[in-house]
Amino acid sequence: MGDAEQKDLHGTKITKQLLKSQSGEFDLESIRILKLQNCDIDNLGCISECIGLERLDLSENDISLLQALTSLKQLCFLNLSANRITNIDPLRELESLQTLNVAGNLIGRI
Repeated sequence: MGDAEQKDLHGTKITKQLLKSQSGEFDLESIRILKLQNCDIDNLGCISECIGLERLDLSENDISLLQALTSLKQLCFLNLSANRITNIDPLRELESLQTLNVAGNLIGRI
């Protein structure tokens, strides 16, 4: 089995180490902007600990479940385009959200 096939079977989970290395911040609560596009992410992991997050780009991944995003109350920009999302209901809890991109997903209803 080649590396590409292995990657398809085992996606990437968002971990504290990944968040710190991508943002340059030591405390997850200090992260304001995060760009994790095209990282083979299929598990949002500990993203919920980034409570100060205002802008998040998770486009071009393999994300299907959004419940971990509900604690991101400061989030005003969210790009989830080109994922595997079928239900965006959890995003209703994001009261500060102003811009949402969910193009290229499998959403049946809004």
